[in-house]
Amino acid sequence: MSRTVLTGLLLSAALQIAVGCADSRVGVVPTRGPAGAPVTVPPPVPTPTPAATARSTQITLPMRVVRGNGGTLVYVPMKVNGRGPYEFVLDTGSSNSSVDRSLVRRLGLPRTGQQHPVQGVTGSGMVPVVRVHHWTLGGVAMHGTSLSVVDLGIGVGGLLGSDELCRFGNVMLDFRHNKLIIQRR
Repeated sequence: MSRTVLTGLLLSAALQIAVGCADSRVGVVPTRGPAGAPVTVPPPVPTPTPAATARSTQITLPMRVVRGNGGTLVYVPMKVNGRGPYEFVLDTGSSNSSVDRSLVRRLGLPRTGQQHPVQGVTGSGMVPVVRVHHWTLGGVAMHGTSLSVVDLGIGVGGLLGSDELCRFGNVMLDFRHNKLIIQRR
């Protein structure tokens, strides 16, 4: 295979990756052949998704997207101790998942007696910690059993942070179809 054709294939793959979020309908990429003549290189053949393997599972869930006040919030359905679902904000910028004070009261979640440091854009402080027996996202159990209690004041159950999201193989947000796609390893 000539270097020019190989370069065209690599450029085609890179373009699909770069454009994938904006528009998944990527066509062919024009390039130049050895004599400078235009050559059309087809996009690479898609490979089977890891969801097809026995060791991984792909789950698609609805998500609610709210845009306003200069930002975008993504809400996902979580069950806590078998109840719910409750809307949690998917927050990749939060290193720790947490539960809102109103949900703690509603479910009677027991305090552990511990305090946890939290830091946000408005300041930092110590907050109480509660124990949950189990909490799930689309039937997938989360690992943490102790959650910080925060007062979000926006009517949500809590925050699903990167401490839990990093346990999945992939987390994909399909804003066009309002779907959260998680792939378990």
